[in-house]
Amino acid sequence: VGDKRMMVRWSYVMCLCNSLVNSATLIQFEEVVMHMTGPSSKGPLFLASGLATSGWHNLATIGAFLIGCLFAGLATAKRDGDTPIVDCAPTILFAGLLLLVSGAMAKANVFSCLYVAAVAGGMLNGLTSKMTTYRVSHVTGTVTDMGLLIGKKFASSLEPALSLKLRDLTVLMGLWLVGGCTAFWMSNVMSVGKVMSLASVPVLLLGLKGIFHK
Repeated sequence: VGDKRMMVRWSYVMCLCNSLVNSATLIQFEEVVMHMTGPSSKGPLFLASGLATSGWHNLATIGAFLIGCLFAGLATAKRDGDTPIVDCAPTILFAGLLLLVSGAMAKANVFSCLYVAAVAGGMLNGLTSKMTTYRVSHVTGTVTDMGLLIGKKFASSLEPALSLKLRDLTVLMGLWLVGGCTAFWMSNVMSVGKVMSLASVPVLLLGLKGIFHK
């Protein structure tokens, strides 16, 4: 399996883990960390309405996610979408470590865990965006592309590459939804922080596997 196709499959795992963390932070802190549409709307809204603390928090979340994407950009700077898995692996491993740390912080009810998790989300989403064009931290683009491809299929036909893309997008969408439900079920039997820490394990394993990938 080529590196690009392998990264697509890894993106399934990253999407599920990001969804778990995003839902977990929503349960405990009533804030999201993996997609920036909410923070980018709430930040200026809260600032304009006089809720400065909440406004600046949301803008800080965007900044943290941006820093994560910056790390992904550094990791793929030389070869862009053709970056080998082995060169992406340290960034994936670092993101996994950040998710692990954010889980420990959440267990101690440390609010800044949200920024740590957002950096990790930006790193993973940045890597998959560059390597596969798929997003693993939100579903707006996923749903858009799915709709476009389904419309094309109804009106015309899809060549094999586009059919495969539609399948990938459907899997990503499904895993994001599964992550939301699973985070709720898991949080009924363990702390939200533990849910976040457990979500880091598959990411850490992918990073380690990538380091030794040939």
